[in-house]
Amino acid sequence: MVRSLEAIAARKRDDIQMIRSPRLWPQRYLRLKTQPWAAGADGKSRFGRMEQDDQLSVYPDDGEPMLFDSVEQLTEVWGVD
Repeated sequence: MVRSLEAIAARKRDDIQMIRSPRLWPQRYLRLKTQPWAAGADGKSRFGRMEQDDQLSVYPDDGEPMLFDSVEQLTEVWGVD
């Protein structure tokens, strides 16, 4: 599936807004999944979570924690599930 650059930018903007607004999170953590364009070679999505007090780290369900320099960098790979 091909996504337009506008659709990708809109999705990342929405994800950034949600990540930066923890009061809107349904729990003390936010469920994440890999962005559609960042799926692995097998085409499968990965899932993880982010804690309210550390919005630059992702804790994948299947691996080691990942630390990012910015929310913008994080949303290149991960999005709100």
